[in-house]
Amino acid sequence: MDNTPAPSLPVDADSSLLEGLFQLALNGQTQGSEFDLIDHEVYARLLSAYGVDGRIAA
Repeated sequence: MDNTPAPSLPVDADSSLLEGLFQLALNGQTQGSEFDLIDHEVYARLLSAYGVDGRIAA
């Protein structure tokens, strides 16, 4: 039986995305395409992880 821990790549990738988004916001760089791409990816992953169907509550 193999007791090797599973690779933590997805968690690391998520952390990197959040860190990138945070750094861009911290530096006031929220109007660029890099911020938009990371922002979209972070929100898409959050919606996917929490099972939200995309509807916005009024």
